[in-house]
Amino acid sequence: MGFYVASGSQAAERAARQAGEMLRHHGRLQIREKAANDFVTEMDERSEKLLRETLLSQFPEDGFFGEEGGGEENVRGRWIVDPIDGTQSFMRGHHGYTVSIAYEQNGELAIGCVYAPDTDEMFLAVRGQGATLNGAPIHVSDIADPKHALVHLGYGHRVPKNFERTVKLLPDILARVSDIRRYGSAAYALCCLACGRSEIFFELGLKYYDVAAGAVILQEAGGRVGGWREGDDCLRGGSMLATNSLLHSFMQDMLRGE
Repeated sequence: MGFYVASGSQAAERAARQAGEMLRHHGRLQIREKAANDFVTEMDERSEKLLRETLLSQFPEDGFFGEEGGGEENVRGRWIVDPIDGTQSFMRGHHGYTVSIAYEQNGELAIGCVYAPDTDEMFLAVRGQGATLNGAPIHVSDIADPKHALVHLGYGHRVPKNFERTVKLLPDILARVSDIRRYGSAAYALCCLACGRSEIFFELGLKYYDVAAGAVILQEAGGRVGGWREGDDCLRGGSMLATNSLLHSFMQDMLRGE
């Protein structure tokens, strides 16, 4: 089983790099709007097709679930893929979009692979073995004072009630922290936490494929993930609070104030 996961992490890295190379050299994009503020390009679909074919050619017994095409739900092993996390950044020429691949074994996440093509950053983690950035070990920051914390966030703009819940909290939160950033990729935000570039990430309305890979990487780097409220399913319920662990109680208290 350990050999299988190890070979799976290597396969995920190779597949992510192949998809990233394709995305870096795209031509004119064809764009359509799936829903309000939710876009898809033909490159999202081509990236997912490449990842599906590449991974399942090596692991034909596994299932596959992608953002664009869906897939198997109840299988022993499956790949969870977001072919472009941060499509708006990708289609507008901003960096920070990623290719996100997770592997789920018997219902538990075992592998996280997040690749940022524009910056050639490969974040990788295997459950119980730590996390790396381009092969070097990474760890969350040791910042424990909110005044020194950098925050990544998403403001739930696609769903009005999520947007309203988020923006009413911002004045109090922003008054207590150092600064904020937003890339539009939850996977990249979680990886920035994992390598100590920031301390807090929160967002509502996320999907499993948005956060599965990044959550493995962050936890293996010493961070913590949870929901906005105690008992929320942060991976499948869309309510994500992620921290460097030291600031988790602080942010739980801030979010409780909603």
